[in-house]
Amino acid sequence: MTMPSAAGQTPSLPQPAPAVPPATPRRGWLARLLLLAGLVVLAGAVAPFAYTYWSQRLTHSITDDAVVEAHFVNVAPQSVSGHIVRFLVEENERVYGPRDGKPGQLLAEIDPKPYQDQVNIAQSKVETAEAEVRRQQAALDRLRLEVPIQIEIARRTLAAAEADERRAKEAVKLTEDEVEHSIGEAKAALAASKADLVLAEQEYTRYTNLEKEMAAPQRRAQQVTQERDAAKARRDLAVAKLAKAEAERTQIEVAKRTLEAAEKTTQKAVKGVDLAETGNAQIREVEHQTAVKKEDVEDALRALEAAENNLRYTRIRAPFPGVVVKRYRHLGDFASPGVAILSMYNPDLTYVTANLEETRLPGVAPGNPVELQLDAFAEPFRGRVVWIDKSTGAQFALMPRNVVSGEFTKVVQRVPVRIAIEKDDRWPQLRAGLSVRAVIAHGAGDPQWAEQAAREMRDLEARYNQKPPDGGADPGDQP
Repeated sequence: MTMPSAAGQTPSLPQPAPAVPPATPRRGWLARLLLLAGLVVLAGAVAPFAYTYWSQRLTHSITDDAVVEAHFVNVAPQSVSGHIVRFLVEENERVYGPRDGKPGQLLAEIDPKPYQDQVNIAQSKVETAEAEVRRQQAALDRLRLEVPIQIEIARRTLAAAEADERRAKEAVKLTEDEVEHSIGEAKAALAASKADLVLAEQEYTRYTNLEKEMAAPQRRAQQVTQERDAAKARRDLAVAKLAKAEAERTQIEVAKRTLEAAEKTTQKAVKGVDLAETGNAQIREVEHQTAVKKEDVEDALRALEAAENNLRYTRIRAPFPGVVVKRYRHLGDFASPGVAILSMYNPDLTYVTANLEETRLPGVAPGNPVELQLDAFAEPFRGRVVWIDKSTGAQFALMPRNVVSGEFTKVVQRVPVRIAIEKDDRWPQLRAGLSVRAVIAHGAGDPQWAEQAAREMRDLEARYNQKPPDGGADPGDQP
C-alpha cells in the first residue's frame, strides 16, 4: 500500500531500464579467440620455467629445512666456584686460543684468594713432608753406616771370645795333663823313695847289728846310717812333691772356671752379633718408613698440584680460537663448576645441516655438489655433501616416535645431511643459525673427497679436546 506524500499526492512508480540489445555473434567469437590466444601465450611463457622446475626436481633434491650450524662450546669453570672479579670479553668478540706454548686468551677470572690460600697450605705441607724425608734419610744413612761397623765389631768380639774359649779349653786339658803327669811322677818318686828307704833301713839294721858285734867297720855303719837318712829325706821330698802335685789340681778348677768364663763370653759375643745383625732389620724398617715418608711427599705434591690447578682454573681461558657469541654471567656474578658463563664457537668449523626427506634421498651421495641459497645473501654459496646421517632426526627428539600402540600416522621422516661450505669472500659474514635452501645435485658422488673433508672437520673439532698448555700470562691478561 502506497502512503500519501506530505502534499497529498501519490508518488510515481520507477520506470524499467531500457533493454540491452543482444551482442552480435561476431563480437563473441572475437572475445573467445583473444582469450585463447592469451592462454597460448601464457602457456608458452610458463612452459620453459615449468620444464626447468620439473627437470630440476628430477635431478636434484631440494629442501628448505636447512640451517648453518657450528659447534658451540659452553665455557664454564672446571672445578672451582666463586665470584667473577674480571670479565675481559664481550659478545661477538674474536678471541685467540693456545699458541706457541702459551695458553689461550683470558676470558674471565674467578676470585683467586681462597685457592691461593689452598696453594700456600699445600706448599707448606710439601715442605714439611720433604723435611721429614730428609730427617728420615739422614737416620737411614747413619744406620747404614753404623750397623755394618757394629756387626763387624760384634763378629770380631765373637771371634776373640771363641779364640779365648779354645785357649781355655786347651789350658784345661794341658793343666789336667800336667797335673796328672806331675802326680804320677810324684807317686812314682814316692814309691821309689819308699823302696830306697826300705832298703836303706834294712842295710842300716844289718850294719848296726854287725857293728855291735864288731863284725863290720864303723865307717861302713856310718855310711849306711847316712844312706838311710838320705832315703828318708828323699821319701819326705817325694811325699812333699806328691802333695804339691795333688795341690796343683786346683789349677784345673781355675782353668775350668776360666773356660766357663770364656764360654759365657762367647755366648755373650754370639748374642752381641745377633743384636748387631738386628740392625739390618732396623735398616729395613727405616727404609720402609723413608719410603712411606716419600709417598707422603708425593701425596703432598699431588695435593699441591691439585691446588695449583684449581688456582689456574680460576683464570678461565679460551680453549681454542673462536668468537664469543653469548655471555651468561656478568662481573660480580657467582660462578659454579660446570655452569657455563659464556658460549663460543670456531668460525672455521661452520657447515650446513640439511634435513632431507627420506623420499628425496635417492641420488644423494657424499661428494655431490650443492647450491646453498641463504636469505641473507643475494648470491648462493656452493658446497658439497660430506656425509648422510645413519638415522633420522626423529630418533633423537625429546619424544621419539612410538608406533607400538597401533595409533600410527605415517609421516615423512627427515635425514640430516652435512654439507661443507666452500669458502669465498663472504665467508666471514656467515652466521650460525641462518636459514638455507639446499639444492643437492644427484650423482655418484666423490667418496675420497668426502672422506678427506670429514677428516679435516674432525681435525678442527679435535682442537676442542686438546688441553691448553701452561704458560705465562699474556699482556692482554692484565686488567
